[in-house]
Amino acid sequence: MSTSHPAETDADAESDSSRESFTGQGLPRVEDHRILTGEAEYIHDITPENCLHMALVRSMHAHAEIVSIDTEEAEAHPDCELVLTAEDIKSEYNPMPTGVGRIATGEDGEPAALPEWALADEKVRFVGEPVVAVVASDRYAAEDIADLVDVEYETMDAVADGMAAREDEVVLHESVGSNVVDNERLEFGDPDAAFEDADHVVEGEYTWGRISGVPLETAGAVATYDEESDSFDIDCNIQLHTLVDNMIYETLGYEADDVRVNVPADVGGSYGTKIGIHRYCCLTSMASQQLERPVKFEEDRLENLQGGDMHSSDREYQMRMAVDDDGTMRGLDVWFVDDFGAYPRYPINQVLKPLSVLTNSYEIDDVTYEYDLVLTNKTSQTAYRGFGVDPHIYALEMIVDEAARALDMDPTEFRRRNLIRPEQMPYTLPSKNLYDSGDYPATLDRIEEIIADERDGGLLDPEIVAAKREEGKYRGVQPSVIIEPGASGSDWTDRQRTDKDDLATRSRDEVEELPEHLRAEIRADGSIHAFLATDSSGQGHQTLVSQLLADELEVLPSDIEVGYLDSVDAPTEYGSAASRMAVMLSGATVGVAERLLANVEELAADHWGVSTDDVTYHDGTVDRLGGNDSLSLAEIAELDAETNAADERRTRVSYNYDHPATDLEEFDEALTSKLPVYPTAAFGANAPIVEVDVNTGSVEILTFHTVRDCGTMLNPMIVEGQAHGGIAQGIGAALLEEFGYEENGQPQAITLFDYLLPSIENVPEIQMEHTETPSPFTETGAKGVGEGGMIDAPASIATSINAALDPLSVEEPASQIPVAPDHLRKKLRESEQ
Repeated sequence: MSTSHPAETDADAESDSSRESFTGQGLPRVEDHRILTGEAEYIHDITPENCLHMALVRSMHAHAEIVSIDTEEAEAHPDCELVLTAEDIKSEYNPMPTGVGRIATGEDGEPAALPEWALADEKVRFVGEPVVAVVASDRYAAEDIADLVDVEYETMDAVADGMAAREDEVVLHESVGSNVVDNERLEFGDPDAAFEDADHVVEGEYTWGRISGVPLETAGAVATYDEESDSFDIDCNIQLHTLVDNMIYETLGYEADDVRVNVPADVGGSYGTKIGIHRYCCLTSMASQQLERPVKFEEDRLENLQGGDMHSSDREYQMRMAVDDDGTMRGLDVWFVDDFGAYPRYPINQVLKPLSVLTNSYEIDDVTYEYDLVLTNKTSQTAYRGFGVDPHIYALEMIVDEAARALDMDPTEFRRRNLIRPEQMPYTLPSKNLYDSGDYPATLDRIEEIIADERDGGLLDPEIVAAKREEGKYRGVQPSVIIEPGASGSDWTDRQRTDKDDLATRSRDEVEELPEHLRAEIRADGSIHAFLATDSSGQGHQTLVSQLLADELEVLPSDIEVGYLDSVDAPTEYGSAASRMAVMLSGATVGVAERLLANVEELAADHWGVSTDDVTYHDGTVDRLGGNDSLSLAEIAELDAETNAADERRTRVSYNYDHPATDLEEFDEALTSKLPVYPTAAFGANAPIVEVDVNTGSVEILTFHTVRDCGTMLNPMIVEGQAHGGIAQGIGAALLEEFGYEENGQPQAITLFDYLLPSIENVPEIQMEHTETPSPFTETGAKGVGEGGMIDAPASIATSINAALDPLSVEEPASQIPVAPDHLRKKLRESEQ
């Protein structure tokens, strides 16, 4: 099963003989036409014939024992088709796989059992946890029937604070015996000596509130069980469908080939938040199997915000930095608690990803990195754009500001003195990841030039700044530097489930990375059909493949159609995550084109009875050298069909592009130790100009200056769109968004009146410049770009708020994300005392 859409572009009018390269041009996205004209099909549009609908009874308690579940009245309803509880599914199915770290061990020293069933079993551990599934003729009836289910609870004490959860006074999982389910302390270099010998040691505490992406399209799944083949077909909007499909088929108790997971070409946003929607896929599949009819579930907005398992990083940091009087950063000590909610899920490794950018753009050799991963009575965390790097960069930039103040040094000059220099590239971090290329000082210099212009008649003109202060409005800016790690591999992501002794003896030969798979075929009319093995969340994959393939095959993008493979037809892949796809897809596209062209030339040579040296390909045609013979791609496809069986067609090829770090010796140590490997490092500098109203505590971003470098820009329009969207999300994180909880675990943000998203009123004009420093490690020189903005904007806004309030001597005004008005007012009141 696959979905596909043809390319549509204004470039079709150009002749193939006179056109310039499509790659590097801002061609309109293939995807946009069908989205803007209403032709796109989302999971909510898919309703098979004879389809039933599911609703869920969810817990209203954060922590409680389930005393009884009375379904009699619900089952008596004439529209009720099925009612499922944990007792109903436990006899036939399995608990959902969950990630457990090394510290969560039982009495035998083995990892402790921490089962999570698709429906709550005996106990509920967060508000919104599904307890009962109801299936009816339509969603309205299902919701009404769900109200007839009577669940009796015995409430228990809850813990909703990550730091308090470490005391284990309230334990979520008795089988583990502790709420701290993972801990690791990593030392690089000699941090003890660095801190002992440094002239100063600066300390800071920072809070990163629980935030996440809020996609336009909530989670959905449509499952159809086929009794004859004893298999499932599942349409859903899950992210990484070939990587996390094991969460579905293992729960159902089937083999991978018996559970076909298909994701539509268009998904209304994800940003990582739909990686954890396997629960819905499993429940609809279970119901479909029992009823032998398709079953559909669509999450409503309240379900998504309250108990949709889509929240992300929720951290308390304690940072220390060792510095010398001359401004040299000597050492860094990072410790944090990450509140992961009720269950540790697949993205448990997001506490490790910051190791890939451990020291940001700075040269610091001696570092300690330690975390406690704790469980609380909140909805479980999942991945979100940045995957844990954004809070790390924020906390690091905060301690850099604090260290500059301790030295009485200009924060920008302090940063400059410690930047990694271009002659040090490729640069090996203490944590063994590599930065591939870049000129960080030049980027900071450029952002300073921009700010200098703003001080000369612009937003930061001294007269304007002084006048605004008379009104109680303080303007400021503090440039900060940014790194976006890209093109992650998969091998390191199970480090937390690997014994440390095994890591010490691990061979480099044991490293196995997942390549990027791409297929392509020449159709009878000479057009090209390509198939992606990874799902998309709106990043423009079809556009990139059509651009790159058009250049490699010397045809027009409109001659290329790009579709998607489902989880059975596609091999297991890491998928669309970790700022990965521009690098991996471009490499796979170049590889599949080379293979296809080689086969085309061989087919023509065999037909003419000559050597491949005697044929040449250009502009969609194979010519015989020294003669007048030529074959079009359509004729080549016809020739192939006449001479080869369908499963041996040479005009059908596939290619697996290996992860860029796989064969590079520079990454040997990181790969062997299962430390995060991200072989591209997009970089830049931000300078948002903010205005803080000291009377209300509100913050307005007047303009957002940014200079960015993602290597070769394959499509500048897509690059700009990714950066603008990421910055908008970063603004929301910095100033507006937070899934707050009361002490008893009751969520405070379950509607969009409570969880505040940025709009045109909050997102200012973004002044963006680009430089291009190609990566030496990738096929096209491209670097990852999908998570930028969200990774760096919160830190940059926070440093600028610090700068704006510097005249008032407010102690670390932006020490908490989001920087809400009440938080700032409290800081201001404290400074006045």
